[in-house]
Amino acid sequence: MLGILRRIWGDGASGQVARRRMQFVLMHDRIDITPDMMEAVKNDIIQVLSRYMEIDGESVKVDLEQGKDFMALISNVQVKRVFRKSASR
Repeated sequence: MLGILRRIWGDGASGQVARRRMQFVLMHDRIDITPDMMEAVKNDIIQVLSRYMEIDGESVKVDLEQGKDFMALISNVQVKRVFRKSASR
């Protein structure tokens, strides 16, 4: 989650930074997702994917992207290997 905030509030002109901050706030207000809820979503994604593949849990990134007519949840997960049979965990 911290990585998401760094990307949003990272380096850039103050006007651009302010615009990204406002977009972030508005996006989360519209869909009412708190940082804690985003972290819970990330943890759930890790838990489910870990049944089927070995992943690098520390590298998982979850983000929201606003399109013209939609909101998308984007997840980036580094896969180390795929289990041939579902792992019982």
